[in-house]
Amino acid sequence: MFIIYGRKSARIKSDTYHQYACGNCKDFDLDVHVYRPYFHVFFLPLFPAGPKEVKMRCNNCGEAKWVASIQKQYEKTSRTPFYLYGGVLIVAAMVMLGVIFNLRSQRQNKAFVADPQVGDVYTVRREEKDSTFYYFLKIHHINGDTVRVYHNNLVYYNSVSRFNKKDFFVEREEWMFSKKDLGNMWEKNEIENVSRDYGVYEGFNRIE
Repeated sequence: MFIIYGRKSARIKSDTYHQYACGNCKDFDLDVHVYRPYFHVFFLPLFPAGPKEVKMRCNNCGEAKWVASIQKQYEKTSRTPFYLYGGVLIVAAMVMLGVIFNLRSQRQNKAFVADPQVGDVYTVRREEKDSTFYYFLKIHHINGDTVRVYHNNLVYYNSVSRFNKKDFFVEREEWMFSKKDLGNMWEKNEIENVSRDYGVYEGFNRIE
């Protein structure tokens, strides 16, 4: 993928300064522009990438000027616009949305574990010694406090949200839990996710 990135400069302030007499034409009409370099990706500003730059020119005769006191004044008073922090703001917004989504998902999962239904699929994380692996459990029958589940055929060594194409639930691999057991698994962070109202994409309807 071709990525366009680099540094550009944005004009953040334009002003006319009337308290300085041009040494060439003696006119009190100094044109002042303040610039701020920024880093961009695909021309989208990400963040400022350097100090402010002040350029001055006499509006009457066109002669370029450099006046240290005026430069410092405009460097101090010229504010960097928010849009130059666009990339940072977008990343912050994405992180915030991710946190909100995760909190909502966790609340939903907790509610699903507290009130299990036939067809629910649990993504379970187990840790043994120095390894972590994942498997799936699907509820196929509930009788009072007893929950019967099918275990899937494969073991996964990274967090997953759907079956491998070759995976399926094994009908003869029936496990039993109490609702309290499932609650304890949730509290111990062993249940990573609960899938309900899923479609064919996840592959959770495959049972052999």
